Amino acid sequence: MVDPGNGVASVSDSIIVAAALAILIAVSWGIAFWAYRAQNDRSAKTGLYLVLGFPGLLLAIYGLARVVNGQGSGAIWLVTGLGLLLPMFPGFRRLVARFTPMDPASAIDMVGLSLLLGIGGFLAASYINQPEPEDAGEVALIDLISQFSAFTVLAYVLVGVGIWRSFPEATYRLGLSWPTRRQVLVGVGGFLVGMVVMVVAGVLTTVFQPDFNEEINQATQGITDSVSNPIGAVFFGLGAGISEELLLRGALQPRYGLLLSSVLFALLHNQYGISFVLAGVFTMGLILGLERKYFGTTAAIITHAIFNTIAVLAGN
Repeated sequence: MVDPGNGVASVSDSIIVAAALAILIAVSWGIAFWAYRAQNDRSAKTGLYLVLGFPGLLLAIYGLARVVNGQGSGAIWLVTGLGLLLPMFPGFRRLVARFTPMDPASAIDMVGLSLLLGIGGFLAASYINQPEPEDAGEVALIDLISQFSAFTVLAYVLVGVGIWRSFPEATYRLGLSWPTRRQVLVGVGGFLVGMVVMVVAGVLTTVFQPDFNEEINQATQGITDSVSNPIGAVFFGLGAGISEELLLRGALQPRYGLLLSSVLFALLHNQYGISFVLAGVFTMGLILGLERKYFGTTAAIITHAIFNTIAVLAGN
């Protein structure tokens, strides 16, 4: 017997998720516009320092106080605050620019780095505080649609669509193009290499982390239950492939490098916990990043889409 209350709660939760993602996009567009103004407007740049630096400082102080009091979760807020705060210092930006393509003098790159390190720091510290795979329960189809749509739109926002780039210019900057024969072949080849990597990672997790293996299977099942059919698998593969590659490899990698984008890619997959599978996901991120660098984002999308589609079909 179906409990109607659960259905209402599910719809309500999905509306909240969609609304939160819409707000995230609107705020991101506003910050992107502000950062663009700050390129040549000293007062706008000062405002960015306050908007990002002040919360970063408060979070760092709050986190440090909790760490001193022996509360483990304090490290999460401390690292998040430092992630937001450190890019405010020109010396730190110059240091990062030695290893990435970012421009240390650019207000746009400063804001991007601050948010990247803040989010990345939060996720990394959360893993350390809670190393087990995270099971968020069953993910509704509408939530997947909302996430894929939000990531895609956010990728365009981050490269300045409607601000300093037109839509065609933003698409070109993201490395997106109609697939060529070469890109298809590279994409398929990347899938085969990635499959070997993930099989090895899965075997290592089964042997050395058997408890994690069962938790990972349950968490993954919850994410893919709503697409557990051939059409749903293709939708999931294309949706995740396009949205994640546009955001991570298309928008972020050309400014912050292969390593940082691959680390963030791995950290976003919290259903794997600190496991060999997570290491496999990081390696997969490197493969996708190399495809993006030498063959364009379209090749990486093909690899990612095929991999996710096969993974969903194999798990059902």
